[in-house]
Amino acid sequence: MAVGPCKPLPPSMTISSFSGDVYRPAGYATLRVALEEGSRRMEREIDFIIMDAPSGYNAILGRPAIAAFQMVASTYHLCVKFPTPFGVATIRGDRAGASKCFEINARLHTDYMDPRDHALPPVEQNDHVTVADGKTVFISKNFPDNEKPALAALLFEYFDVFAWEPSDMPGIDRAVAEHRLSLKPGVAPVRQKKRASAAKNNMRFEKKSKNSWPQDSLEKSPTHCGLQMWWW
Repeated sequence: MAVGPCKPLPPSMTISSFSGDVYRPAGYATLRVALEEGSRRMEREIDFIIMDAPSGYNAILGRPAIAAFQMVASTYHLCVKFPTPFGVATIRGDRAGASKCFEINARLHTDYMDPRDHALPPVEQNDHVTVADGKTVFISKNFPDNEKPALAALLFEYFDVFAWEPSDMPGIDRAVAEHRLSLKPGVAPVRQKKRASAAKNNMRFEKKSKNSWPQDSLEKSPTHCGLQMWWW
């Protein structure tokens, strides 16, 4: 197919493929597309975005093309209908061709389906440094050795400016620390029904809650408050 020079697109425009990869299009070209069924024929000029990406499809007609041809598509019947000056035309898809395109597209992106390719990198090793009052910070082992003493001395000197626990943040505005739900005005709240739990689970929950947060921090800090569940 002879395609003229591509027209430029905004530099910030990107397109995601079926595999999730992001590509930057080379531009777009306006082509005259004809669809026909026998004597029923319709032609329209369609803008195609040009991409250098592996795919099992030569071209994909999107919503602008569907609107230009006034198509009505049915995925169940694998066909589209559109009006022409000589009546309504019907174009039916080929199930064998569609399956072949799907298989080709799947083979092109087999490597991207391996979950090992998306494994998280190992966490770097850190050195524990005690600054004051049992407060511990971590310094990466990749940090230059000749600069670690100076950094540790700086943290020791200004350890009081850090918020080590919620009780160290009494001046935070409640509007910043609290989460507000987007509720519909005029709707009455409904209390969620109490759901009983097994006795062994209750003991486990109670033990975990006591170990998670000190009681004095929960009482003194304005950044933590009891949350009662409501449903609308």
